Amino acid sequence: MKHIMIRAFKFALSIVGLLVVTLGQASAGPIITVPTSLSPGDSYRLAFLTSQKIDATNLNIFVYNSFVDGLGDTNVIVSDWRAIGSTSFTDARDNTGTNPNLDGVGVPIFMLNDELLANNNADLWDGSIAPFFGFRYRDDGLSAGAAGEAVWTGTLEDGTAQPTYALGSAFPLSLYGSSSVSGPEWINWSVGPKSDARHMYTMSDLLVVPGAVVPEPSSLILLGIGAVGLLGYRLRRKRKLSPMSS
Repeated sequence: MKHIMIRAFKFALSIVGLLVVTLGQASAGPIITVPTSLSPGDSYRLAFLTSQKIDATNLNIFVYNSFVDGLGDTNVIVSDWRAIGSTSFTDARDNTGTNPNLDGVGVPIFMLNDELLANNNADLWDGSIAPFFGFRYRDDGLSAGAAGEAVWTGTLEDGTAQPTYALGSAFPLSLYGSSSVSGPEWINWSVGPKSDARHMYTMSDLLVVPGAVVPEPSSLILLGIGAVGLLGYRLRRKRKLSPMSS
């Protein structure tokens, strides 16, 4: 009887474990890398909240870029992913190529759940972002909790570095944002010990919605020559096969 109860208990545990795994997988949403609201040929960018964490002790922006690029490549491997973060020497808007003063109007930016983050460069750095519930969608298809995650940025709402609390600065604290809000606090919330591991925001480079392939002029010329040659061959063959007139 005791052995039967033990087996029943183990079976129940296995069912619970299976349910936990299944529910965890079901909670993950689809990763959408081509926005459904755009048309073939349209340009855009993608952005996400990292599922993993990093500290803010390094002064080299390439360290943070490498960190986010490794996560972004699991979704769009052809893109060069950049951290939406600032060190003492590099502003986030320059690191991501979204400086309205240098890079122009820019293109719409979408999160990986197909939700618009910002209409363009100026919209991204005007003090707020589009999603009402904040910048919460991650590279693993999960959404950060309603309470929000602390996200290292070192950045003010206009996309420039916070002079004192930039990533890797000489001070022991760095600036972080909150993933659960859409106001300026999304990137400029508070400061904390830079040795703490926190999430980051990241953005792709320019992407283009795929569309119909248009042949190059040289290809069209070759196609035309081939068509003419085929037509000539058929005419010559028809003449050979037709009976000679008397």
